[in-house]
Amino acid sequence: MHKKGGARASTNTYSTMLYVILGTVKEVSIGPTSLMALFTLQICRELPIEFVVLLTFLSGCIVFVMGLLRLGFLVDLISPSVTSGFTSATAIIIVAGQVKGLIGLSFVAESVADNVYFVVSKWRDIRLADCALGAVCCTVLLLLRKLKDVQVSPKQTKLKKALWLVSISRNAIVVLAASVFAFYTHNPQKPMFKLSGLVEPGLPPLSLPPFSASLHNSTLRLQDMVLHLGSGVLMLPIVMVLANIAIAKAFSVGEKLDITQEMMTLGLCNIAGSFVHAMPTCGAFTRSAVSHSSGVRTPAAGLYSGIITLLALLFLTQYFYFIPKACLSSVLICAVIFMIDIETVLRLWRRDRMELSVLALTFVTSIALNVELAVLAGILASLALLVRRLMRPALHAAAVKTGSGEVCVVRVTQGAVYLSAELVGRRLQWAAARSAPRALLVDCTRLTLLDYTAQQVFERVIKKIKNDNQKILFYNVPVELMSQMENIEGVIKQSFRATSVQEALAVIEEKAVEANESTALMATEPGSRDNVELYNPVVQTNFTK
Repeated sequence: MHKKGGARASTNTYSTMLYVILGTVKEVSIGPTSLMALFTLQICRELPIEFVVLLTFLSGCIVFVMGLLRLGFLVDLISPSVTSGFTSATAIIIVAGQVKGLIGLSFVAESVADNVYFVVSKWRDIRLADCALGAVCCTVLLLLRKLKDVQVSPKQTKLKKALWLVSISRNAIVVLAASVFAFYTHNPQKPMFKLSGLVEPGLPPLSLPPFSASLHNSTLRLQDMVLHLGSGVLMLPIVMVLANIAIAKAFSVGEKLDITQEMMTLGLCNIAGSFVHAMPTCGAFTRSAVSHSSGVRTPAAGLYSGIITLLALLFLTQYFYFIPKACLSSVLICAVIFMIDIETVLRLWRRDRMELSVLALTFVTSIALNVELAVLAGILASLALLVRRLMRPALHAAAVKTGSGEVCVVRVTQGAVYLSAELVGRRLQWAAARSAPRALLVDCTRLTLLDYTAQQVFERVIKKIKNDNQKILFYNVPVELMSQMENIEGVIKQSFRATSVQEALAVIEEKAVEANESTALMATEPGSRDNVELYNPVVQTNFTK
């Protein structure tokens, strides 16, 4: 079979070389990744290659515009739980899709379930030679992966470097060894292994991205092609940015990361790649990790890898024919199995099972339906969980002993917004009723949000408590919420800056002294006795016991 996909995908080398000029993180390597390949496959399944190139161009334009508009914050909508879920699911999907190559089978499957079904139904066609080669390759790859962790004497620096070099070169070593073995044992009439076949040599010509394509004997215009690509046109750029920024953050610890520059660079890399028939690209964690381990100093490291890849496409493609498919499947499987994030699952099981449910939803949706829908479902589930937590903020009430007796202190956490304002108001009234006739103190240390609805609710609560001859004081008010709290009618502003229960109570005592002085002054005036009799009980209620 005459193949062009390998050469076209490898033209993403231009993206790597462009990142050398515009990139900000020296370790990041831009190019084709397993994640991008899976997304592209699911979006462009059974569509001509023109759709893949157009997807690359549109994704690059969207990411570039996101960078211009400084929309990097949108990536923060994707929680770590969602990222872990779809990353683990991606690894499972890739492994399921590569099992057929590992055991010498050939079929077309669209899902994990289809792969499992065809493997089971075609078990009689399994090729033992491919199975044996796959098993050997997987074993060698996993052993070589641990080679760099072998403990050697600190004095044997050359040995340690040699072990490290062999370890990070394991994929090339295994592919080369398997190809040489397949070459010398090749029998054209009855080949021992299933081979990769012919790969078109050279580089594709420079041309504009296709804005029309032929499908089912009809010509589709740009808008029709975009409709065929569906939601993937929007979801792929988001995942692309998420993966690239995550990798950039991982390798720029302690350094300033310009997310806007990274997004614009990633967009330009994909736009440029579309002019040479490239698939969508982003940062590759494995290649970036190798660059980091190699101690690269500048992004120019990508220049060398790009030149080597271009030379391989020009002069070595004829030898790609003998690469066994079982070997390639082994390389992919051994690379992605470590993307399955078991550690996060166990941590969430112990700490936050609601977040674990978001991860599970994303994972199951990825496996059962598709990855882009799973990311959308995960984002919506995370936002729903956030809204739920805002609707049910925790309020901690405690009785605090003071010199004048016990007072009730309520600590409001998170925020008081329209979603939770009524609930917070009801709980404050309940706490006031339990502490009557003493004052109710509200600790605002952890109050982070306050909107207009909550201000109205607080005004109503203050009025109700005052009508019951009690006092309510808000103290430890954060500086950023001070102006909003001051707009609440009836609130005692002097207590806002109090940092302890004693300081808040001192404000009450000051108010009581002022009230007594005002009462004494009113008692000297004619007709003031009725006012004194109405006011005195309030002062006595709070301070006589």
